[in-house]
Amino acid sequence: MIAVYCRQSVDKKDSISIEQQEQACVAFTFGCEYKVFKDKGFTGANTNRPAFVEMMNQVRSRQVTKVIVYKVDRISRSLQDFVGIYSEFEKYGVEFVSCNEQFDTSNAMGKATLQIIMVFAELERSMIQKRVHDNFYERGKKGLFLAGVAPFGYKKIPVTIDGIHTHKLESDEEQIEIVKMIYSEYLSTKSLGAVVKKVNACGISTNRGKKFSSVTIARLLRNPVYVRADADVYLYLKSKGASMNQPIEDYIGVYGCTIYGERKSKTTQKFTNLNGDSVQMNLHEGVMNASEWLAIQYELDKNKPLTNSGKGRNTWLTGLTKCGFCGLGISVVGGQRNGKRYINCGGRKAKHCYERTAHLTFDDIELVVKDSLLKHLEEFAFSELSPKDTVNPKENECKIRLARIEEEIQNLLGQVAKANETLVQYIGQRIEALDAEKRQLEAELNVIRTKETELPDTALIDKALTSWDSLTFDEKKSIAQTFIEKIIVYNENLDIIYN
Repeated sequence: MIAVYCRQSVDKKDSISIEQQEQACVAFTFGCEYKVFKDKGFTGANTNRPAFVEMMNQVRSRQVTKVIVYKVDRISRSLQDFVGIYSEFEKYGVEFVSCNEQFDTSNAMGKATLQIIMVFAELERSMIQKRVHDNFYERGKKGLFLAGVAPFGYKKIPVTIDGIHTHKLESDEEQIEIVKMIYSEYLSTKSLGAVVKKVNACGISTNRGKKFSSVTIARLLRNPVYVRADADVYLYLKSKGASMNQPIEDYIGVYGCTIYGERKSKTTQKFTNLNGDSVQMNLHEGVMNASEWLAIQYELDKNKPLTNSGKGRNTWLTGLTKCGFCGLGISVVGGQRNGKRYINCGGRKAKHCYERTAHLTFDDIELVVKDSLLKHLEEFAFSELSPKDTVNPKENECKIRLARIEEEIQNLLGQVAKANETLVQYIGQRIEALDAEKRQLEAELNVIRTKETELPDTALIDKALTSWDSLTFDEKKSIAQTFIEKIIVYNENLDIIYN
């Protein structure tokens, strides 16, 4: 039996249809028995096509003696794939005929012609891929919306930029309020599950009409398309391995960003590992201030599963307690013993810190910290605080200059090895001057940050002051994380350092 194989990926005015391919191929059967196999809407870049798979199964069962196609690339556009396919044809004694190129493999010239044609078919496919790839990245550098469904909270608006018909993003008023609610909910709960529960309870769907999940919520929170990107956002994304298309000076706390690049694998999490990705300043204004967006990023960065960690539920002082002798973190020793939570430091676990002689428990530490913390809350000047909704230009300028100073210092250090004695002296003087400027800028930043402390949850603080014991574990933990930098534990005394 002769197999006639036809394939068409998409309907185009200038392409030959499935029906025309079939008509041309049937003419080459010369009245012999044949069967037509058709794959419509399937690419030739791979062999995952139902009719093709069926035909190959019949080839392997020796039901097919000849395969006829309109052109070689109907079988495959991949030279590697075709070599394997043709090897199977030869294995089972199947002849191969391309009626458009007018050759068959029953003679040596046909075989040689086939190999030459497939080399050029592969070259053409590679060139098309490269053009698509280059065009994609060029569009990204212009801040244009690249492809697919717009991020939740935005809609695509047709625009023409530099002669290119494309789209830019514009806020969808209804959805963008939902985005703000999602950010606010996560800031208060620190729980993806809680956000998912609330969003789905409201009957809200994604832009693809599906329910929200922890993954889709996390991606929404991670996406810098929503942030009014400033210097801190620039440095954060760069620290994640991203290549930044614009200099840090362009990050003025107004526009959102787009991350684009090739996913390294199907299991690679979007927005978490940015190595090989690019970041482009977009044409639309962001909706979330940088400080809140970054606070969420740092919280999400911490949410990595740890084996037998108990999710930090042993004490509401998790992550704050440090050993006063070795400086390493303090944790509960193997859970509770006799109903008590004894402490152990990382240095003791590593068998090099044995300075502590008192047998302290977290019950003792929590009691002391609670009394000190409540006193601190009573004296805290909440009335002087105000929300930080916009980027402070002076603060952003300081951060930009600090980044540039650090780059210059690193460049100068790289030149030391190649410099002579005189040049080393000048490099040293320049580094000293830069270091002095760096310290001054850091001092200015500390003053600015002190004045712009974000407003804590005053309702929660009031609850803590009136009825501490009624607070949930997470509420106690939230207050401690907000106000305490660290707790240094010695033998029978503590140093509590507040933010």
